[in-house]
Amino acid sequence: MALRVGEINYSNCIPIFYTLKKRHQCADYTFVQGIPSELNQLISDGRIDISPSSSIEYAINPERYLILPELSISSIKKVESILLFSKLPMEELNNKTIALTKASATSTVLLKILLKRLYGYRNTFINTEESLEEGLKKYPAYLLIGDEALNANINKKGLFVYDLGELWYNLTGKPFVFALWLIRKEAALSERRLVSQFYKDLLASKKEAYNELVNIANNIDAHNNIGHERLIKYWQTISYDLTRKHIEGLLEFYNYSKIENIIKKVPELNFFTPD
Repeated sequence: MALRVGEINYSNCIPIFYTLKKRHQCADYTFVQGIPSELNQLISDGRIDISPSSSIEYAINPERYLILPELSISSIKKVESILLFSKLPMEELNNKTIALTKASATSTVLLKILLKRLYGYRNTFINTEESLEEGLKKYPAYLLIGDEALNANINKKGLFVYDLGELWYNLTGKPFVFALWLIRKEAALSERRLVSQFYKDLLASKKEAYNELVNIANNIDAHNNIGHERLIKYWQTISYDLTRKHIEGLLEFYNYSKIENIIKKVPELNFFTPD
């Protein structure tokens, strides 16, 4: 039986998945592409076994998952692809309605925490699938993620742009973990040997990718409008690690989420132990 693996189809995951597929035997893995919110739903429903998933998904349903050690999608300071686009400066956003992308669960929770904890604001939020241009006709600010955010930032046309990774670092001085690699507990038990092999392949791919960013960029088509040089610079801002400092930042995010009644309690972090 093949291991069903979620694959985020954004530029931030290209180095890991490109290296995994290029350097390792993947015959036993079936890749299922989607945006973060879609993959959250698929792994929650048991339609995929393992995936980089929004960190808030683990906190909402910790009983369903184990975390793969040493792996994440995180920012140390700027993240470049989780951006609040605003017609107004931050100082004028208090009490305003802000549009949110439906593509990410973690980023929307993070924005709510930042506006309240960092600025003391009270805001109303609305989910939308409208384009940035259409959304900003109705609302003063719009949160975008992934390639859509990267591309919009190229032609921001006088908008104020706020990087949520940087705002989090200003608040806490810690990395922000946008996604964890989660494995459903059932799959960890029933496919333990295969999961262990996948984990080892993934860990090796991460280490290889860090050293091959220029080569990877040269061997793929320039993603959307980003371009090779900007793509490499973007990848260099991303952390694929899960160190002690990352975990401190993750637990602080969970603690704020509990204070804001987004989750019931700060979950215990349960990790997969490979064979």
